[in-house]
Amino acid sequence: MRLPILILPVLMTATLAQTSSAHASSDDAWAAFNLKVAETCAAASGLKHAHVSEIVGFDDTLGKVATLVSGVYPQKALKGAHGKMLCIFDKATGKAWTDEAKGWNAPDLR
Repeated sequence: MRLPILILPVLMTATLAQTSSAHASSDDAWAAFNLKVAETCAAASGLKHAHVSEIVGFDDTLGKVATLVSGVYPQKALKGAHGKMLCIFDKATGKAWTDEAKGWNAPDLR
């Protein structure tokens, strides 16, 4: 009867170690995903000095997230005018769509 009692702490320790390492890799995966969304949306916006807001998530069945990108229009004719673009990012394909979002605000999170 003593053998199962001795095995229990070993099993609990192994389980806790797996749980914490899974949590750490999950945090790393989320950080990588957030970076991918930010980089893709900043590039898709075409804005210079782009600042990307926090990600707005939707139900997983939609498969998309949104961000607001603010920056400077690159066209010389606009003389450094600031602009905002709404970005929709598709989780499955990694594709981003953008459109102008006048009147919206994106705080600088850096």
